[in-house]
Amino acid sequence: MEKLDFLITYLLKERNEKLDLTELSYEDKKRIFRSLCNLREPEKTTESFLRIQDMYLQEEIKEKGITENIEDSKMKDKIYLWKGDITTLKIDAIVNAANSQGLGCFIPCHKCIDNQINTYAGIELRLECNEVMKKRNYFLHTGEAFITKGYNLPAKYIIHTVGPIIEKNVTKDDEKALANCYINSLELAIKNNIKTIAFPCISTGEFRFPKVMASKIAITTVNKFLDKYSDKFEKIVFNVFGEEDYEIYETNLRKGKEFN
Repeated sequence: MEKLDFLITYLLKERNEKLDLTELSYEDKKRIFRSLCNLREPEKTTESFLRIQDMYLQEEIKEKGITENIEDSKMKDKIYLWKGDITTLKIDAIVNAANSQGLGCFIPCHKCIDNQINTYAGIELRLECNEVMKKRNYFLHTGEAFITKGYNLPAKYIIHTVGPIIEKNVTKDDEKALANCYINSLELAIKNNIKTIAFPCISTGEFRFPKVMASKIAITTVNKFLDKYSDKFEKIVFNVFGEEDYEIYETNLRKGKEFN
C-alpha cells in the first residue's frame, strides 16, 4: 500500500493536484494509479519513482500469475492457441495492437490491449515509444511495426503494430494491411532473434474488423510465413481473451488451409 500511495502522490504532484487517499480501498488506488499513468505524457521522471513503480508492477504481475508453460495449447507444429492475459505471458515477444500515434492508450483504464500492455510494462514503455515515434512524426502507418523492450512484463520485447480501422465494409486494402501487421511483426522478430512470439486478435476490438475474417487472415499469413521461415521460430502463439475468439481460432486452425 505504501508503494501505491507514493506513486499516486507523485503523479498527482506532477499535475498540481491533491487527493486524500486515507479512506480509499486498495482497488480504488490501483484504478487511480492506472488512470494517472494512462494520462501521463511521455516525460522523464526520477529514478526513485521508476524503482518503486517497477517493484509495484512486478508484484502485481506476480500476483496475477506469470504464464511460463503453454505446451498443452499446441495446435500444430510451432503454432499455439492460448486463452489468457497476454501481459502475464513469459515469452520472447508479445505483439501490441497499437494506435497510429504509437504512444499507448491515453484513455484512463480503457479495456484495450494497448492500455493493458502499457499499464503493466510501466511508464518507461511510453518513453521509449516516444523516442521511436518522434522520428516518425508521431504517425505509425497501418500495417507497420516497431519493437521496444518489455520492461516490467514477463515478455522480453513488445512489437507494436497498428491494424486497419473498419468504418463500413472490409476492403482488399484492409485485408492486406491486416496481413502486413503479422508479416512486419514476424520480420522484426527474425531481425531481433526472437524465437517465440504471441499475437493478440489485431483490429477485432475497437477497430471493428470482423472476427472470423480477421482470424482467417492471421492464420493464413502466419502459415505462409512459416512455410518460408519455419527454422526461425520455436513458437507462434495466437492469444485470445474471450471464449468466442477461442472458438473462432480453434475452428479455423483445425481447418488448416482450406480457406486459403
